[in-house]
Formats: sequence, structure tokens, C-alpha cells
Amino acid sequence: MRFFTIGALSLSLLYNSLSYAGVYTMSETRSDTTQATVVLSEASVLGVGFTELPLVSSPKSVAVMLPSEWSGATSISEALEFVPGVDVRTRGAWGVQTDISIRGGSFEQTALRIDGVRWSAPHTGHHLMNIPIDPEDLGHVEVVRSGSGPWSGVGAFAGGISMQTRVDPGTNASFTAEIGSFNWTRLRANTQARTGDIQHSISLSRAATDGYIPNSDMEISRLFWGARMNRGRSQWKSLLAAESKSFGAQNFYSSAYPTQYEETIAAVAQLSWSLQKGNWSASAAGHGRFHTDRFELYREGFDWYELTDDGQYVAPTLFASPDTAASWYQGANLHRSMVGDLNGQLSWLGKSVMWTAAVDARSESIRSNRLGLPVDGESNYDYEDQRLNVDAYVSSKYFGLEDRLAVTATLAMNENDRFGSSFLPALNARMSFGEVDQLVVFGSAGRSVRHPSFTDLYYTLGGAIGSEDLKSEYADQGEIGARWNLTAAASTHQYSIETTRFIRQGRNLIDWVRFDGSDVYQATNVAEVDFFGGDISMLYQRADAPDQLYLRSARMGAAWLEANRVASGFTSNYVFDYMRSKYDLTMNFGTSGPVDFSVRGSAQNRNIQSAIGDSPFTHLWGFDVNLNGNDGSALRWRASVRMDNIFDIQFADRGQVLQPGRMVRFGLTFESAK
Repeated sequence: MRFFTIGALSLSLLYNSLSYAGVYTMSETRSDTTQATVVLSEASVLGVGFTELPLVSSPKSVAVMLPSEWSGATSISEALEFVPGVDVRTRGAWGVQTDISIRGGSFEQTALRIDGVRWSAPHTGHHLMNIPIDPEDLGHVEVVRSGSGPWSGVGAFAGGISMQTRVDPGTNASFTAEIGSFNWTRLRANTQARTGDIQHSISLSRAATDGYIPNSDMEISRLFWGARMNRGRSQWKSLLAAESKSFGAQNFYSSAYPTQYEETIAAVAQLSWSLQKGNWSASAAGHGRFHTDRFELYREGFDWYELTDDGQYVAPTLFASPDTAASWYQGANLHRSMVGDLNGQLSWLGKSVMWTAAVDARSESIRSNRLGLPVDGESNYDYEDQRLNVDAYVSSKYFGLEDRLAVTATLAMNENDRFGSSFLPALNARMSFGEVDQLVVFGSAGRSVRHPSFTDLYYTLGGAIGSEDLKSEYADQGEIGARWNLTAAASTHQYSIETTRFIRQGRNLIDWVRFDGSDVYQATNVAEVDFFGGDISMLYQRADAPDQLYLRSARMGAAWLEANRVASGFTSNYVFDYMRSKYDLTMNFGTSGPVDFSVRGSAQNRNIQSAIGDSPFTHLWGFDVNLNGNDGSALRWRASVRMDNIFDIQFADRGQVLQPGRMVRFGLTFESAK
């Protein structure tokens, strides 16, 4: 019943709330295992004004993921683990809770855009990746490895992730069943259908596991509906999605209170419109995101902690007297947050200049029994806060030298009714050489801002103290790079190499620190920290399919990062806990028969070593094998095997949150032919 309740809640959101998105066009790549190879120069990426650009012409460092890289993943965060320059830190497995960082930024400094709409999680960035969308429902995923605050708004501090949902033309249906380690089970059904001018995609899934250690069990249910409609020169996109999670959170936020538990619900609704006529293009969108969180510092329930008549939470133990929770613990933290967003954008393309203007108005609010200012209200939610954030920019893009040169200047303003005004200028440039842009040299510079979350401002419990005096954090950053397209004109082998160098000067960076001699972590601003580093990535794809084992695609990457200072006099939870170096490899192989398989690996070295594991590097390796079948009827099938952490390495992404060892999943999918 609870799952269908959140579906009804999403329908209500679509009717009652509008929000914004800067809409931009992207090609929609199929995400099935047997995808066609995407020509490098045709892969679309984020451009200024959110317009479509070919990959080789991007003025920023960008990684466009191939569908084979997320095929078989239980969440998109599993696939992002192997993208160069991206730091994926999980609490628990299977996408239960994931923090995404780019180039040393914190999880609060990464923007998320889905179908052109920026999503936000004002309660805490830990919940930003509570995405109610299965990986199979995604058709395009890219990572922008550079701050994009003037265009993407608050949150695009160190980089961003952009996704497009998948809505295929025609009519078909599919069903997937999975089993695996730790009593993993997953069921998913999807149907693609057309009614009049509207193409629909509807998915329903449920996954569960008993967990790999005590108190690591999990259940996730998701509902997704996406639609597309083209009418004349206009295109409409809509999305309605909901997710319910419940999971044991062993050691998630504090090892002093290990038996934690959490339940979250995320419901999102959005509608976007775009129009192109002559030299003019316009877009607008509405977006609403409702999120609830119940966090128990002491897990409640049978065989866990139960409230006794004297007002104490007590849990039974096998060999000792019952364990009593801390006397100050008064029960679960309860939070409800709501985001409503409206956006519009207008562009005009002249002979050598394109002008773009856009505005984004976003309302963020929270009701809680912990966070906000005291109010007279309903029981359990006697604190609240809200804020209005407006982003606006004007951009001019100049084309010259037969379009080989492109220079974009942007003036942006951020206005927040609590944190005031921020001026965010930016400059991008790229120059291409060769007949088919064999070499592109690019550079960018700009400023980004991020405001404190409600947790940063107000949380005070269990040895953690927020601060209402926190200031917004800023970054001035610059990047230079080069991209080589080494593909010959008639070759079926496609090669691309990209290398960049960057610097990010952070000011008033928000961190949770424990000063020497103290047992309390508190939110504070770290005055100045400069990060500098670089990365190099290589991408290979093959367009033909020979009658033998062959390498279909491969991505290799290396990234490194340093800071100009260390944490002195305090222990840092976020700012100085960054990835110093990271090496990634993914390869997808095809055969002359129905079998294809992938191999992936990552070696990671952190600035602050985990409390678990005796090696400075974490080595993660995995593989997938797929067997595709078609007996000539209207039904196709695919069997899959996925193994993660094949060398059974013991490690923790954060603190003492032990990650699972070797995991195996088996899947079987049936799909009706179109």
C-alpha cells in the first residue's frame, strides 16, 4: 500500500506544483545491452544555454557514458564509480545511499540534471541521489567535470551529472527477474506504448536483500512514467516518478551509535516545453520534488530498540543485560522537504553570435522535528524553514573562423532571500583544428556558489552541531584542455583522447570538523583552500562487428588532485577528505555469437585513509556476461551474470561503513519485439 501511496502523491505533485528546467536537446541513445556504437562526434553534451553540442566541440571536460557502462547496474551510481574524475562514496550497496563528488568537491557541490531539469535536495545533499529511476529507464548519461554555476545554478560548484530518460518509439513490454548474493531479489516490468501523439514509458520495480552484515538489509520500490509529444515545432516532455527506500544503516553517520535505520520517500513531477522557430528558440519547464526522511539513531522494532513505559529505548542482547539508548535520545528524526521550481529560457541565433537569457526561480522548504525555526504546527513537525533562490544569466556566444572558434561570455546573478546576492561571471572558449575537428583546444573560467543545506544550519544531536552563522561557499575556477579525435575518415575504429588541467580556489568552504581536544563535530566555514589537478581519458569504439571476439568499446582514465593546505588543528569530514588519484578502466567485448561481456576496474587513493583496510588504494573489479536470444518469434530474452568486487576486497568508502565483499547477481529478461 505504501508504494502505491507514493505513486498517487506523485500524480498530485504534477497537478499542484510547477518548476523550472533549462531545456536542451539531446540525442536519446538506447540503453539496452546490444546498443549501436555512438559516433564520437555525434554524442551530444551540455553546452552554454543548455543547447546541444557535439562531443568534440564541448568547451568543457565532459564524459559521455556508453549504455554498456550502466547495463546491469542496480543504480546509476554503480556505473558512475568507473568514470574518470568522479568519486562515488556509498553507505551500503545497491544504491541505498550515495554521495557523488567531482574533482575533490563535496557531495553538496555536484549538480544533478534530469531531462534538462536541475534537481536539488535542500534537507541534505546525501539525498540528492535518491533518484526514483531505474538504470534501464535512462538513455543518456554524461558528466561535466568542471564548475558550471552560471548556467546550472546553485550546486554546480565542482561539476554536474546530466541524464536523459529513455522513452522508445513504438510498442513493447519487458520483464526482468534477478537473484543474487545476500538473498538479493529484484523484479521489474516496463511497457512502452503510444496514445495518439504521445509516446509513453511506464516502469515498476522492487528490489530487496537481507544484507551482507547485520543491519544492512534493504528494500527499494520505484515507479516511473515518462512521456514525449511533438506537435508542430514544439516538443513536450513529462516525468512522474516515485521511490520508497527502507534500509538498515549500520555505522552510516556515526560509529558511536552503529545500529541506525532510515526510511525515505522521493516523489518527483516535471513538465517541460521547447520550441524552435527560425533563429529563435524558447523553453520552459516546471518541477516539483517531495522528499520525506525518517532516521532512527537506534533502530526500532522487534529485536531492536523498543520504547518502554519509562520513556527509554531498550534493545535485547544475547549475553548481557538489555542495551539502553542514550538518555537524551527522544526518538526518530522526521523531515519533509519540498522543492518547487520554474524556469524559462530564450535564445536568438545570428550570423556569428547567439544570445541567450534565462531565469530560474526555486522555492525550497522543510518541515521537521529537528531542523528549522520553531513554529506552532502539527505534531512531530514543529520546526520549519523556507527560502527562495533565483538564478538568472545573459550569455553571448561568438562564432568565428568558419565556426572553428567559439567564445562565450556569461554574466549571471544568484539572489537568495537568506544569503543575499552573488555575481557569477564565466568565460568559455574553444578552437578546433583539422578538417573534421581532429584537435579541439578549450578553456573555461568562472565562479560558482553553494548555500548551506538545512542540515548544515540546524542539526544538533548526537555529537554534531550545525551553525546558523554559516556563510555561502564560493569557488573561482579555471580549466584548460585539449581533445583529439584520431578517427580516420573511413575507419570503423574510433579513438578520442582528452586531457585537462584545472584549478579551483575555494572560499568559505562548508565543512563538518572536530577540533583537536573536542568530541563534537560542528559545521564551520574553512576560509581558503585551493585545489589543483588534472585528468586524462581515452575512449575507443568500433562500428562494425567482425565474426570473432572483438573489443567493442573501451574507456581508460586517470585523475589526480592536490590541495594547497592540510587540515591542521582539526579533523575534516568533507573538505580535506578527497580522492588524490584515481585510475579507471571499462571494456566491452562482442563475439560472433549471442554473447557479449564487460570488464571494469578502478584503483583509488584517498587523502584521508579509511578506518577499514590496510592498503592506501582501493581496487574494485567486476565483470558482466550477457547471453541474448531470439527464436524468431515476437519474444526476445537475455540472461545475464554480474559480479562485483571479484577479489573480495574489504574496504569502506566512508568511516567504518564496511562495504560488501564479492557479490554475484543473475538476471533473466524477456522483451516483446516491436
